[in-house]
Amino acid sequence: MNAEIKYIDILDRKADYELIYKETFRTELGLRAISIMYDEHSNDKKSHDNILRFKDNIQYRLFSATHQYLVLLKELWGAESYLQNLYKKNPRYINSFPFENPFFDKVEQELSSVFDNVIFQVTSIFDYLSHIVCYITFTNKTNTLYWTKLARASRGQNNDFSNIELKNIIDIVDRRFVGKLYDYRSRLIHDKRDRHIFNAQAKLIDFQFNLQLLPSDVALKHFKLIKEEIPVGADVTLTYLASWLIKRAFFEIETILDVLSIELKKGSNFHSNLINPKRGDDALLFITMNPETRQVEPLSNGLWKEYKEKTKSVKQ
Repeated sequence: MNAEIKYIDILDRKADYELIYKETFRTELGLRAISIMYDEHSNDKKSHDNILRFKDNIQYRLFSATHQYLVLLKELWGAESYLQNLYKKNPRYINSFPFENPFFDKVEQELSSVFDNVIFQVTSIFDYLSHIVCYITFTNKTNTLYWTKLARASRGQNNDFSNIELKNIIDIVDRRFVGKLYDYRSRLIHDKRDRHIFNAQAKLIDFQFNLQLLPSDVALKHFKLIKEEIPVGADVTLTYLASWLIKRAFFEIETILDVLSIELKKGSNFHSNLINPKRGDDALLFITMNPETRQVEPLSNGLWKEYKEKTKSVKQ
């Protein structure tokens, strides 16, 4: 245990989880706005059912990643309580083992396994996002790709990926974040587990533990982008890294949705779809009226505005 070195950690765990939970709902709203925007502006006869199915899949993964972060926090609290009770009974356990401490190893494995689940869920978000991007932009609606193939397509020629602005942003997002996420997940699945560094501080009076599991050098190498958002020379805990990964995913999703929101309105079929509803004349259409222009507007306009105006505080 090293009580001298200070690390950037999540100091208020409850508040940080509540922030991420709130941001999960905000991101779902953005995805819903884009999905409805596609249905309103496209001439795709099957857009409503298909696009919402893709949206629901992403929504599930968003909430799954957020839930795994909650599990990580609960396990962290539990590990601190476990160690506190253990060393109250026998304080010598702190320095009784000449090599590896089995109690520390137990805690490290439990917390590392949950962190891995955060990685898996966050990575999966971008596979589902890739499918919705393909469905919205590709001519062949059955040819949706997983993220890694979409990223390659964004850098290639002679494929169904013709939107220049979207190609550029997919390439940028992949190079700075998502590609690193996939590489790290691949290592966990196909190569070896990543062993993180146990670090804890205990008050010798009551053995109250403050547990800080530290990311391995491998993890920090993959996610070195985090260094741009923290003070020079600072280090982070594994909990902080998990929180940052989810928040960064929200940021990258919004970056992509911003481009989609512009492209979807080019060559809009909105008024044609009002006159000849894609789901038939008896279909129930949801629209809004602009009080200033007295013009009919797409429902997605209000949803997108709400998404962009909601308070954002995704950086710790």
